[in-house]
Amino acid sequence: MNDIILGDGVFSIGTTDVGLTRGGGMLTIEREYRNIEADGDYGPVRGRIRKIRSVAKLSMNSLEILAANIPKMYPAVKNTTDLTTDTITAKTDIEDADYNDTITWTGKTTNGRSVVITLKNAINLESIEWELIDKEEVVPETTYTATYLEGTTDVEPWEIVFTDAV
Repeated sequence: MNDIILGDGVFSIGTTDVGLTRGGGMLTIEREYRNIEADGDYGPVRGRIRKIRSVAKLSMNSLEILAANIPKMYPAVKNTTDLTTDTITAKTDIEDADYNDTITWTGKTTNGRSVVITLKNAINLESIEWELIDKEEVVPETTYTATYLEGTTDVEPWEIVFTDAV
């Protein structure tokens, strides 16, 4: 009973904590495997299964949307600010600055161990979808996908770290 991961935690984009969330989020690591088949095999054979694809995603449901954070939430978007107004507009293409160095979720277990899920070089490739429903709050889901750096496919761009409380 001491290693149960509790669902409450804090999402961060880089070093900035995301505002309020509703409905939390989800970690998904999509993997695709390929069986190398030979004549006479009845099914998968140990040693002849290859991992051919791995994509890590971390989604969050943001109740609080800060105008300054929108370019971190959606690629090819910019925020122009003056004294009283934030204006969000589109950029023509995705730039290096649209990738977030890290997206993290920090939580804990029932025995107080810290749990940190980190996606590296993450970007939200989903559409901007804000449900505008009468008498309801806007709670968009953003799904960040970790990306590999060119030539570094031997190390996946995500990690889950369990650390004892200090």
